[in-house]
Amino acid sequence: MELYDEITCDEETATVGNSFFERSYFGTRILILAANFGDEILIAGNMILNMAAARAEIFVAYSNFDKKLLAENIDALKILGVDSKKIIYLNNDLKKILLDLRANIIFCVDSDNPEHKNLSVAFEKILGEILTETDYRPEIYKKLAYATALNCPPDFYAPNLISVKAPKIGVTNDYDFDLIDRANYIWNSRVRFPVPESCRKTLLKNNPIAEAIFAYKKNHWAALRILNSDEIFFERRTDNQAYCAKVSNAAACDFKIFGEICTDKILTFEWAEGVQVRRIVIYGNIFDEMTAQLKIRLEIENDIDSEKIINAELPERGRPLILDVGKIFVRRAEIETIQRGKDFGIAEVEFFAQIEPLRKIAPFLKMTIGKNFFYRYDVPYEVENIPLSVYRFHVDEPIKITATAGDENILTEVIRGNEEIILNLGEAKEIILTAEVIGNANIYDRAIIRRVGDLAQIQLKMWQWLDKMRVHKIRNI
Repeated sequence: MELYDEITCDEETATVGNSFFERSYFGTRILILAANFGDEILIAGNMILNMAAARAEIFVAYSNFDKKLLAENIDALKILGVDSKKIIYLNNDLKKILLDLRANIIFCVDSDNPEHKNLSVAFEKILGEILTETDYRPEIYKKLAYATALNCPPDFYAPNLISVKAPKIGVTNDYDFDLIDRANYIWNSRVRFPVPESCRKTLLKNNPIAEAIFAYKKNHWAALRILNSDEIFFERRTDNQAYCAKVSNAAACDFKIFGEICTDKILTFEWAEGVQVRRIVIYGNIFDEMTAQLKIRLEIENDIDSEKIINAELPERGRPLILDVGKIFVRRAEIETIQRGKDFGIAEVEFFAQIEPLRKIAPFLKMTIGKNFFYRYDVPYEVENIPLSVYRFHVDEPIKITATAGDENILTEVIRGNEEIILNLGEAKEIILTAEVIGNANIYDRAIIRRVGDLAQIQLKMWQWLDKMRVHKIRNI
């Protein structure tokens, strides 16, 4: 008789794995910037667990202090692996804290409610000053804590964990202005991190994220919305060469995309000596439904001084204009607006020396089914084919995917981009899948697909119902 087995056997634990979880972050400082107690879980609960397990030094800072919830806050962070001595209350200078800590990686709440917006805006303003005045260049990951966490669908009790879904106006609570696919919130460019093994189970029991949520006694079923197969962010690069330039309008180089804008017909950047540039990114037209025509002049420093002219179209709705210009050394840049809409404005201009920056977080890949991250995936017997693809975190090389059932190899494919391949399950009851970068087996992902019958599916639903009742009883909900 086939029954659902909630406890993963040792053999399966050894089979499922990802190189993401093997990296040590000893010596890496991480800062979580949250508005209120409990927001730290919405912002980066899984990443706190991941990085604590990898021996990173984690600090959590709050802009609002609630003495009544202090004990609960300490208990919740202890569950996640954060020492109470690393909790910071922002009743003093945020700029001083940022410069004193000099965290390598910062996860910060974004502007999706008034309190979150206050902290997000303050952080971006101060960071813009720091980037202009110093050589401190942290990795920045912003999070819409409500739209992509607290107000997500309560889909935890699905047969398999589901990835975070894009918020939609009219569907997602409190999501009244559509940020997705505007400015740096491009959904297909979101950063997705895997979740630790302890958070992949189909029950809330013994799930550390759920336990941390329940440590806040007023929290009820947030876990059903927060627990997914990935945790997502929107990255902001800080290695912009414009921070060391003389700029004709500082609004175009202040780290803030949703803030002051430059409406000047001509915008200039000048450097004391040529700086290396490989990529130019321009954000603008944040609230404009029309494109704008730009002429970009680059004075290039080489053996024979030369000029490069680029005619480009700045997209509507704030989508970034991304220009890869090869490897050149620029001493002056001029952006001229040739044609614009009524709400035109340039929000931020970025000049990058490299296509990708150096990061503390190592490259990784993760296999997906129907765009969902999966680790152990249960599928009914009547399903014959599974669509597979791979999410890449700064991995450009070809990836080999193999699938084995027992001693039989049933699939070997090489993918070079984001294409989807179809896995035919045949008669196999259990399939082990491996994806690895060709030429670098140290970047890999392994997962399992298991066939399950009707009885196992019914039993899973029963276990989940009992789990829900258990939480009702413990939490007195």
